[in-house]
Amino acid sequence: MKKFISFFITVTLLFSLAAFTFAEAAEADLSGKSIGLVNAGPDDYYYKLFDVYEALAKDMGWEVTVLNSEYSPEKEISNVQDLITKGVDAIAVITANVFSAGQAAKMANDAGVPIFFVVGRPDEETTGGKVTGHVGFSYYNCGYMNGEWIAKNYPNAKVVSIDGFYGQGTAEAHAQGIQDALDAYNTGIKVVSVGSGEWQRTKAIPVAQDLLASGREFDIVYVMNEEMTAGVLQVFEEQGVKDKIILTTNGKEEGIEWIKAGKVAATAPDPPSLCAHLSFQQMVRYFNGEPFERLLTVYQDLITKENIDSAVPWKKDAYFAGVKAGSFEYDLAYFEAKMKEIEAARNQ
Repeated sequence: MKKFISFFITVTLLFSLAAFTFAEAAEADLSGKSIGLVNAGPDDYYYKLFDVYEALAKDMGWEVTVLNSEYSPEKEISNVQDLITKGVDAIAVITANVFSAGQAAKMANDAGVPIFFVVGRPDEETTGGKVTGHVGFSYYNCGYMNGEWIAKNYPNAKVVSIDGFYGQGTAEAHAQGIQDALDAYNTGIKVVSVGSGEWQRTKAIPVAQDLLASGREFDIVYVMNEEMTAGVLQVFEEQGVKDKIILTTNGKEEGIEWIKAGKVAATAPDPPSLCAHLSFQQMVRYFNGEPFERLLTVYQDLITKENIDSAVPWKKDAYFAGVKAGSFEYDLAYFEAKMKEIEAARNQ
């Protein structure tokens, strides 16, 4: 099976190189396009994502209109309607709400305007709106990769987690992923949640303080994002805790420095820069009439000291410098093939 998968990826990439060359050759025909970008709200992750998206579009000579929904579902729908009225050739959305996303998609469908979603997307079955393309990271996979690392390196460890905000489904996906990986490797480890830091540095601090004060035995703490990890590191440093292993998710510049310094063992990357670039490639393929995986889950390798040089920068200038230098994978075809490989292996 592994030989078949390797052959499949090789063949896919050979064809993709031809397709990518064709796309580049056809770029001249795409100049003059007009697109709209709808941001969910004032979030640094979203800002960095559309910063890359806008730069790519302008480099193609496209007109770009950027609107912000301020986390309002109503404003998101209004923004999409405004872009349709404006006559844009395509729309990319970071949604503020899955239900408004469905309505927005249906409006675009009815108007014949292609609509792409990045990060989150509507449930097509319940909302009736169909996305032209979607690119996002799997929070389940972020948890799974960290769980797999534990299973391979510390199969007898006591593991706790500091979770994100409950109710969005994101923290729950992280938790399910890490536990499923530990179960898949028959470790017998049960991850114990010690509380929610709600994705925030300041709110993770009391959770970490309570964990240490409780006297609970643990070897590893999985902190579900790097913002909360900053709070946990602060508490551990203040209390002189040096014998615990920290795992996390994000892979942004600060997190990479923690790994280099030995403060964090591993992080599951979800760079907004790459997410934007892959979605943009979907849009280019759409305009060129080329096929693409409509619903793409981006799978990257867990970042540790061993592969830290392959980390994808979040910041625009550093990201494009890495693209130019060939420092990391960014081609849509590569990630399409990788998704098929990983999901086929897990479904065996």
